Amino acid sequence: MEIIERIYKLLEEEKKTAYELCEKINIRASTMSTWKSRTTDPPAKCMKTIADFFGVSLDYLMTGQDAPLHKTTTLQEDELLALFRSLPEPKKYEFVGELKGFLKAYTESQKYLDEEKRLSV
Repeated sequence: MEIIERIYKLLEEEKKTAYELCEKINIRASTMSTWKSRTTDPPAKCMKTIADFFGVSLDYLMTGQDAPLHKTTTLQEDELLALFRSLPEPKKYEFVGELKGFLKAYTESQKYLDEEKRLSV
């Protein structure tokens, strides 16, 4: 499916008009009609605005598929999350409280160690 066909499909699905899109990307309606009749794609400078208009990614607009999500966690973080998820709901709250207490104690001990280092220099 061409990009212009995907755009018209999105217009239909979203119940939006070509005129609204044309206003958004600052072109004449005849320009969009020409794209459709010639099955040509809009220029690259319009793509981001068109994707935003429909609330879709550029990948989806251009290919019909969203890009795979990039993993942002480490294996250790994944393991911790899996352990957390295996806890019963009330224990999750308890664990978060314990973790906050641990972090506070750790932060305080670091301040103390930093102060000790500063005084010994």
